[in-house]
Amino acid sequence: MKKLFVFLAFTFLPLKGLYGLNVQIELQFYKDSYRLNEPIPVTINVVNNSSEAVKFNISPLIYESFFFSIITPRNEEVPLLDSFQVEMKNNQSSSGEYRTVLLMPQESFSRMIDITRWFDIREAGYYYIKGIFYSNPDNRAEGNESFNYKILIKPPVPVEGEISEEEIVRKKELEQVKKLPPYEVIEDMLDAKMKKDWQRFLIHIDAERLIKAFSDYYNAYENARTGSYRLEVVEDFKRYLTTYWQDRILSYKVLETQIKEDKATVICDVEYKVRTITYVLRYNFSLYKNHLNQWLLYDYYAHKVL
Repeated sequence: MKKLFVFLAFTFLPLKGLYGLNVQIELQFYKDSYRLNEPIPVTINVVNNSSEAVKFNISPLIYESFFFSIITPRNEEVPLLDSFQVEMKNNQSSSGEYRTVLLMPQESFSRMIDITRWFDIREAGYYYIKGIFYSNPDNRAEGNESFNYKILIKPPVPVEGEISEEEIVRKKELEQVKKLPPYEVIEDMLDAKMKKDWQRFLIHIDAERLIKAFSDYYNAYENARTGSYRLEVVEDFKRYLTTYWQDRILSYKVLETQIKEDKATVICDVEYKVRTITYVLRYNFSLYKNHLNQWLLYDYYAHKVL
């Protein structure tokens, strides 16, 4: 808890597996959004960012070397299609069929996969997708993972008009919560967490500032090769925030609010329950007011109340 919360082999080059080297897994999408029931092709890249050559094995069955983890708008794992599960069960390769691939420094190896042929995607909304690469198909307990990528899946065209009014109402509601004062921002954020309304929850957080308090994510953010990769780190961090406080909130109470110009501190007690045990944490939330006059959470610390 943070404070509590073609491949040519040259014999003179050393060859190593992926682990311990700077090998990066990246995903590439071809549109910003997709519609239900249409293909969603994804290119998964294995990039050798190290100064040494690396080698790995590739199975003739693509799902034994490449896979995905997909999270729904409800923060649940997307299940596999029944037909794909049967295919995996009935088709398995052996090590004698694997192909060895050698990647020189700065080279990449890619495969394109239509995730709708593997996963049972049924609802519209934002999805988080993580790519997984198994350098040894015989050992699927160890895989190299990408950060989470966020994509929007829209309803089919005939249905979209029917729900547009609901979307307009939702947009107005979110615009209203952006105008809340600091103590109501914290109350609304905690209420959104209790209701698992993650869009409303995250609207109160400046993830690019809060990430500094989480060393693993901040190091990845600082070391990102490109601006777009930094955005991927931030999106992965946002998803992490929706799962970070796993214990159920029973109640919360704002005790004190201090506002000085464009900075604010909100002290709040939050009561949690895990199994049959309840406990209270006292949070000191730090917020600032941005150029749009919206108060955003950028840091916090907490301690247990005896």
